[in-house]
Amino acid sequence: MLGTLYNVVTVAVGSSVGLLLGRRVSDGLRQAVFSALGLFTLFIGIDMMLGITRPMAAFMALVLGAVVGQSIGLDARVRRAADRLGEGEGAALVQSTLLFCVGAMTLVGCMQDGLLGDPTVLLAKGTMDLFSSIFLAAALGRGVLWSTGTVLVIQGGLTLAFAAAGAGIPESLITELSGVGGVLLLALGLDLLDIRKFPLLDLTWSLPLLPVILALLDALSVSV
Repeated sequence: MLGTLYNVVTVAVGSSVGLLLGRRVSDGLRQAVFSALGLFTLFIGIDMMLGITRPMAAFMALVLGAVVGQSIGLDARVRRAADRLGEGEGAALVQSTLLFCVGAMTLVGCMQDGLLGDPTVLLAKGTMDLFSSIFLAAALGRGVLWSTGTVLVIQGGLTLAFAAAGAGIPESLITELSGVGGVLLLALGLDLLDIRKFPLLDLTWSLPLLPVILALLDALSVSV
């Protein structure tokens, strides 16, 4: 839970600073900060990807995950819902919750923290959210500060759920899940840098599909 608690504190501090600064935060500063965050996310993603030992299984999980995710259309639905929100504290609460809690980095970070006791991804995410919350609160108001509660509930719940399931998950599978999670973080880094936009919520379906694909390949005696 260390990563989640850190994330709650950073959102609280960042949004408080953003409320004090108001609209004096420039777009140039925002772009510079998000470029730095994007580069660091690329670094984390590549580092995690290097742990993949079953590349064919990872490839199949990503492809099938993209197909399933596109069919369900969760990423597009969430984006449309966020676009329809108007101004006000309620809208700011929902929009900031979507940014802080709905995405690949949240899922991968909670998985790492819950299964391996490694909060590195959530600590990085918390630092990113520190800066994000400054800009959001400056633009949207106090609703961003209220999202600290949803961060605690959603991320804390996910971390505890992964921790509870961890005893029954083989270490080899955890390694592969972390590696595929690294691919998702690489996509997020490219997104933050405005190099390429990915339907990240759709691609997260690759994580629950990966154990199924690994089991099928093992049954067929395919080791790649």
